[in-house]
Amino acid sequence: MSDTKRKETSLALQALRSLATWFDRQKRVLPWRDEPTLYHVWISEIMLQQTQVITVLPYFQKFIRRFPTVESLAKASLDDVLLHWAGLGYYSRARNIHKGAQMIVAARGAAGGAGKKNSGFPKTREGWLEIPGVGNYTAGAILSIALDQPEAILDGNVERVLSRVRRVSRARGDTVFRSRLWTLSRATVTRAFDLGIAPSVTNQALMELGATVCTPRKPMCMLCPVSTVCQAFRQGDVENFPPKKKPKEWIKVQEQLHCLMDSEGRVLLRKREKGEWRAGLWDLLDDLSPRFTSKDYEKIGFVDSKHVVTRHKIQRTTHVWKLKKVPGEKLQLGPGFCWTRVSEDSIAMGSALKRTLQMVSERYPEMMG
Repeated sequence: MSDTKRKETSLALQALRSLATWFDRQKRVLPWRDEPTLYHVWISEIMLQQTQVITVLPYFQKFIRRFPTVESLAKASLDDVLLHWAGLGYYSRARNIHKGAQMIVAARGAAGGAGKKNSGFPKTREGWLEIPGVGNYTAGAILSIALDQPEAILDGNVERVLSRVRRVSRARGDTVFRSRLWTLSRATVTRAFDLGIAPSVTNQALMELGATVCTPRKPMCMLCPVSTVCQAFRQGDVENFPPKKKPKEWIKVQEQLHCLMDSEGRVLLRKREKGEWRAGLWDLLDDLSPRFTSKDYEKIGFVDSKHVVTRHKIQRTTHVWKLKKVPGEKLQLGPGFCWTRVSEDSIAMGSALKRTLQMVSERYPEMMG
């Protein structure tokens, strides 16, 4: 080994130790870190997909209070799971968690492991990839954080750190770019493991570094524990990495919905059916005509609102109507419909609906009863 190569190797090992020391001193206090069980880590990692830590915190705590074990989650109704997920968005994650919990409990029963803490949970990457909603990153995160297996991870934060440290470009396309970073991630966690640094420390430190120091804009390089080996820092072009991706392509959606209120200030909602967007959540009516005639209600006004949901930019016009007849709860509308108050908190409503109802209540306070 040449002197230059030996020096680079020594610096890399020092950087790994510095990263672990930095994480021990600077890591944020997070509830899933307090008790990193397979269940807690799995739930937190699914919640953290496409969502920032600060947003996830209250949802995680509420969810775990309601479903403290995988058994309680598996036994719960999907309606209850969606209710405790409502507002967090990306609702397929909640449905996947519910299915996954049932698979884990079934595996536990088949193995005769009822009552054993980690029985039924997959213990390999291949096993976790069988659980709905779990991809390569999530599988690696669960195994490394909860079981200290030297598994690689690659989320947005880790991608940013590694691409800057080695100045990895997209010159050969996204597939080659991500493949190179996965290779670097595996090498990092394996080398640290050989040094006696736990994979739970290495991987969480990389994520933490990307979230708090190696940020997309104005990274705090002077506070970075791995700046000694960061090639982008040496070249003075840190903010050029990772190379920018193509801008997100937005899907524009126009919605015409109907907010029908009764004399008691309740709103009529319907549950979106399987196969519909936002399936399982409650929302306003798309149409009044199937169940009401124009003699049953009078127009009060309308509210325009804009919402962003995943890749969708939604322009929503909500027509506000007043029911002329008896209080809505006395009308027999059948399953899939309910009357509720704007302040109600017992059914699963998305953030777009909550915001719309709040706007209606502010514009037409006399409608609230």
